[in-house]
Amino acid sequence: MPGLTLFYAPKSLSAPALTLALALALAGLPPVAQAQAPTQVRAVEVSADMSTIGNPRAATYWSGLQDDLQGAILALLTDRIADDGVKIEVKLSTLELASAFENIANLADTRLSGQVIVTSRSDNSDFNAYELTVTIEEALPYLPPGTVVTAISLENRDYYGAMVAAFARAVVDRL
Repeated sequence: MPGLTLFYAPKSLSAPALTLALALALAGLPPVAQAQAPTQVRAVEVSADMSTIGNPRAATYWSGLQDDLQGAILALLTDRIADDGVKIEVKLSTLELASAFENIANLADTRLSGQVIVTSRSDNSDFNAYELTVTIEEALPYLPPGTVVTAISLENRDYYGAMVAAFARAVVDRL
């Protein structure tokens, strides 16, 4: 229709007019979502059937794994413990141990795998289940500074501690 302007767009706006236009435009938008509160946790259970480990050396090496992994996860969650939180259940299924040489040469791997199940008694939508695998490559940042990875022995507790710490961190990061 001639003479009827459906939309008016001025060629330039002064700073106060631009501020007012922007404020009016933003007023109709929904508020920005607030950061989600960290998931609260009521229990952590770790289980492993050590009889399924085919390598006797690995079974001996990892013998305290269940308690150590449970402790490592809880240590990362100390500020998130609550009576009405989620339960984290870790069912370890694979424990493999390889020397640094075997890892580097791709002859064998050091890996820790298991199923992680997160459930809530009060919120059926707060459920998660996934398979998690951590290899020595993911555990490298948890070795003490200055560690010569190619010279580390299988019996070194830092090697074991790094694997446990990396797995625990991966569980907590996915909450």
